[in-house]
Amino acid sequence: MEIITSDEAAKQAGTYISEVIAEHNGDVVCLLAGGSALDIIPHIKVMDSAKHECRTIFMLGDERGSRDVTINNSLQLVTRYPDSYVAKNLILTVPAETEELEKFTSRILETFLTETENLKNPKIIQVLGVGLDGHTAGIFPLPIDEFTNIYNRPDHDIVPVHLEGLRIDSRASCTPNYIQSKADELVGYVVGSDKKMILESLINETKSIHERPAELIKRHSQTKLYTDQHPHGM
Repeated sequence: MEIITSDEAAKQAGTYISEVIAEHNGDVVCLLAGGSALDIIPHIKVMDSAKHECRTIFMLGDERGSRDVTINNSLQLVTRYPDSYVAKNLILTVPAETEELEKFTSRILETFLTETENLKNPKIIQVLGVGLDGHTAGIFPLPIDEFTNIYNRPDHDIVPVHLEGLRIDSRASCTPNYIQSKADELVGYVVGSDKKMILESLINETKSIHERPAELIKRHSQTKLYTDQHPHGM
């Protein structure tokens, strides 16, 4: 895991993703994160006009099961950055009225597979933030049995996640296995002084994935983590 510390972490991360898209000889799939990681969006731009024959597809790797524009990640993105390169190439992930989480998740997965099945030499980049509790995307720390029951579904790359007690308790999220085995590169994004403690813990301590799902960021062989903090232990 390479850690890049900068007062312009969002710009640095967005510029890096833009460079990867421009340099890759083929199509690119970029799975995005919500929350503060949406600050990266305006910095992802087309950098090579010669790549017009290649496709770049964006989708949220973690979506919230809500139609509220202040909660749903894709609606927040297109509302904040309607003219961005990302918004113009985004697979919207918004539940239909009265659509249950299981059906919503299945529809997202089906759409994703349809959109990506004919891509040429695709490269998958996934952006991951980190919560104060060590969660990443919609993957939350849980007892091993519960964690396995929710996230260990080999036949599904995206699974429904419903956990009572969370402020936003219904999600559709990529599985840990998908992130580990199918994402070619991870871009971690951890900003804010409130994240310094969890960042230091992630750097200096090792835990199981079910205890701290953000371990996925550290374990992946191709990770750049962008932050505005200067954690001890680096």
